[in-house]
Amino acid sequence: MSLDELGAALEELEETRKTTERELRNLKRQQESIEELERDKDALLDYYAALTPEALDALTSEERHQLYKILKLRASANQDGSVRVSGVFGESPSVCDAELAPRCAH
Repeated sequence: MSLDELGAALEELEETRKTTERELRNLKRQQESIEELERDKDALLDYYAALTPEALDALTSEERHQLYKILKLRASANQDGSVRVSGVFGESPSVCDAELAPRCAH
């Protein structure tokens, strides 16, 4: 390998190093952004979880709909009168059984 070839190879390696470092910085910024979004999500969930039922009842239908979307809330009524709820908190086997909670049977 001649000195010219060695110089070209070293120059190519240096360019690769710079590109790699730049990409690593970009990935680190993206990771920090993701972590910030996750903290924001957790803070938002904590906020809504801390609201009293009266405060939740005071939400407009649009606000309630938005909250349900954020929580990815899904509810389904079963033939036996129980209700299954799922969302970001996981899935509940049965959150409302007509025999155990008659007010849910409305």
